[in-house]
Amino acid sequence: MDSLGIKLSKVTILGILIIFSILQALYNALLPIYLDEAYYWVWALRPEFSYYDHPGMVAWIIYPFTLIANNEFTIRLSTVICMSVTVWYLVKVSLEAFQQQQDRDTAWYVFFIFIANPAVHMGYVFITPDSPLMMFWAAGLYYTFMAFKYGKTRYFIISGFLVGAMMLSKYAGVLFPAAVFIYILVCRRDVLKDYRLWLSLIIAVLCLFPIVYWNYQNDWISIKFQYNHGTSKGFTFAGWDFILFILGSLFVIPTPVFGYVFLKYLSLKDYLRNKEVLYFVFLALVPMLFFFYKGFFKKMELNWIIPAFISSIVLIGYAVAKYKMKKAFKYGMILSIFLVIVLKLAPVLPFPAQLNIAERLIGYKEAVLEFEKYILDDDLIFSDHLTTASMLTFYLPDHPMTHINVPSRFSQYTLWDAKDGIFNFDKRGIYFGKYDAYEFLKQKYRYVIPIDVIKVTPYNAFEKKFYVYRCIPKG
Repeated sequence: MDSLGIKLSKVTILGILIIFSILQALYNALLPIYLDEAYYWVWALRPEFSYYDHPGMVAWIIYPFTLIANNEFTIRLSTVICMSVTVWYLVKVSLEAFQQQQDRDTAWYVFFIFIANPAVHMGYVFITPDSPLMMFWAAGLYYTFMAFKYGKTRYFIISGFLVGAMMLSKYAGVLFPAAVFIYILVCRRDVLKDYRLWLSLIIAVLCLFPIVYWNYQNDWISIKFQYNHGTSKGFTFAGWDFILFILGSLFVIPTPVFGYVFLKYLSLKDYLRNKEVLYFVFLALVPMLFFFYKGFFKKMELNWIIPAFISSIVLIGYAVAKYKMKKAFKYGMILSIFLVIVLKLAPVLPFPAQLNIAERLIGYKEAVLEFEKYILDDDLIFSDHLTTASMLTFYLPDHPMTHINVPSRFSQYTLWDAKDGIFNFDKRGIYFGKYDAYEFLKQKYRYVIPIDVIKVTPYNAFEKKFYVYRCIPKG
């Protein structure tokens, strides 16, 4: 790549990626577990076909690493692998799609823009359902493109399995085949006559067996939850939530400079004459416009639009290469690297707690270790919320299963605790939670004994306060 002074080579990219991944993995060992990460890790301790909040892929990916050790480093190796595979397939599809001399730099631009992106760095740290979704989306982007370009059966078959894996990662994975079929209807109707397209679709549907079987056994509660979670009950304009979601999707996730490059490229409309480039346009815009529509009526979370970012980053790299947008690339990288440095140093920088983006990581471990001394042999551990319960299981020695014995939002713990008989309130145990549950607990147990109020005030973070009660059952 002449513009960067580096010879274009997959080997070079792979070497940089391996070093980058090792450094990320080492950095991950320094950070406490994140609340949601602990929850997904607990899923891996109790493997199932699917779960209430999401399909099972995130737990299945974490599970092999629990066989090595249960700590921040090993658990997060799963997301390091996911993100590295993601960028590798983005490079591969860029090399395959943009082979003209003036476009050959696209893969390099895609690679550097991706690994310098602040949102990507968060993905490299925290294992969530977005991690496998991104990996399978990028791989699917490559193999589906290869299937359309070369028409080889193996590409169609692999693509089918990858689409299934996307939907086993997160329900939003269904947007990939939706976008592909819209692209086919507009640009590649000839593929509709190819039986291998339908074979690929059948394979993807068959991959959904774990989700369907689990939901069938559990009254379809996961599908109902996700539908209600992401769908408004009416058609009232969401106001500032919508505006902030639009701005975040276009300028926060890709960063302002590269968001500008994306919009600038879309305004040029040169992709209208190129079916191969249109493939990436459809894979970016369909999920983006879907969530924009949903966000018009209900608050959306920024991470939900990640699939659109995966596809659009190829277009951003292509636009920089094709139109020689070297200044945009330079300033975009400077801003991205600056933001990444702030992210990486956030736990030790002297930010006030309300501005500290690492605030939700800090203080839980210290509180749990303080709580440990109150636990007696054969005590059941109780808590008030899925994330606090997961933190307890993660940081306590031997990782005892924690239960929720006070009113809390429905979660996988609700299903487990019902199965384990915890809601009979006939088990002795000790309660640890942010919620002062004394009034509720004393209605359910014979004795509720106050033990402690644990307070932890970490550096540049809000005070964490937890109530501790011993619960003695009736009878």
